[in-house]
Formats: sequence, C-alpha cells, structure tokens
Amino acid sequence: MSLIHSRGGSAMPLANERRRVLEALGDEAMTGPAVFRRMRERSIGDATGVGDGVQAGDQAFLYPALHSLEADRRLQATWLPDAGGGSRRAYRRRRPLPSLPCAMRRS
Repeated sequence: MSLIHSRGGSAMPLANERRRVLEALGDEAMTGPAVFRRMRERSIGDATGVGDGVQAGDQAFLYPALHSLEADRRLQATWLPDAGGGSRRAYRRRRPLPSLPCAMRRS
C-alpha cells in the first residue's frame, strides 16, 4: 500500500509536490533538505503554494516526489561527499534530449 492510499488521499498531493520540486530545483543540483527549504521559502512568500493540500512545513511527500521524478527520468540523482565524511544525494533536473528529425526516427 502506497503512502498516498494509506493516508486516504488521492494522487493530487503527490502530483502537486512533484510540480513544486521541479519549480524549486530550477537548474541547480540540490540535496533533499535544500529542496525542502527552497519549497518552504517559496510557499511562505507565495500564498498560492500553501493552499494545494500540502502545508509549508510538511515533508511527507517530498521524498516520494523526488523518487518518482527520478524513476520517470525527469531528475538525475548523484552522490556527493559531505564535510563529515559521509555522502548525500543531490538531485538535478535532466535536460530533455533533442528530438530526432522525422527521417531518422524508427517506425
């Protein structure tokens, strides 16, 4: 049973969180906590971001959204070393590949 169904909700909160994650990332590589901080700053500065069912301080859908975007190949995750000798995952938006001309496409 997924997180969405166990809470009795629909797919809308996850879809909204995916949209908010992509907006927060922009063209930067960021760790999960940095993405959350950016999303929180945006939702506090813009009242429309809080009214979509996910509160500004709620992280319940952040990592499911990051992982589903990675599975959909919209994000790329890499491991970066941190100051404490460990490592953290950083997420970056993938650039869409240019489309092939019609003559080169396979049928």
